[in-house]
Amino acid sequence: MTDEQTSGALTPTRDAALSRPDFPVARVARRLGLDPEGAELALRDDERVRAALARSVEEFLAADDDRRAGRPPSSELALDPDFPTGVGMALVGAAVLWEARDLVPKVALRVAKDHYEDGADELAASYVALVQESVEPGERSDDDALAWAAQSLLVSVLQRSGDPARADEIARDLAAHAIPIDLWRDDDPTLPDDSLAWHGGAFVGGIPPRRDERRLSFEDVHDYMNTLMADMQREQAAEDDGRG
Repeated sequence: MTDEQTSGALTPTRDAALSRPDFPVARVARRLGLDPEGAELALRDDERVRAALARSVEEFLAADDDRRAGRPPSSELALDPDFPTGVGMALVGAAVLWEARDLVPKVALRVAKDHYEDGADELAASYVALVQESVEPGERSDDDALAWAAQSLLVSVLQRSGDPARADEIARDLAAHAIPIDLWRDDDPTLPDDSLAWHGGAFVGGIPPRRDERRLSFEDVHDYMNTLMADMQREQAAEDDGRG
């Protein structure tokens, strides 16, 4: 992982998040496949956490491939009651918190697809934005494919959410760049040989606004992480009360 991939200040910072008394250390460690014993130290070892996160992302993608293909679950992660969408959102949040930006696009696209398939168009559009904000235009062809796949999903989102004119505008842009309109349906999107590089979404002036005209930024993911931590804390307290 390059310095460029892991640079950038976070709000709140990782240290601040880990120092919070209600940070669910053991649960986050388990989500990343780390031993909860000694998790407080382990989560402050950035290289170790990013390596664990990369493994968890690969496990998540493989489990999601199995799910989409109708195969029985073959990993413990697939049996998590929050799988797939909640697990995917947690992994995206962890990737942001530990600045593993290169791990965001694949998982965020899966989460966007899940939200779209569940009828949650605003959440789908937000994760489309997160995919595209984590991709540097023209830097990696596989990341370009993910960004274009997210753009093609946005057409479906806008068609259903009542903005057919904008959906048509983006669809024409996809055609002009030789991008299949249904690229988002591929679990591992690849671009045709005659396609053009991802342009960063400049054609439509920023992708995509929610109804409040905001896009999901990396800082916004921390709001989700805070909510996730609060939920985990309540669950842990309930478990402790049950044992008491």
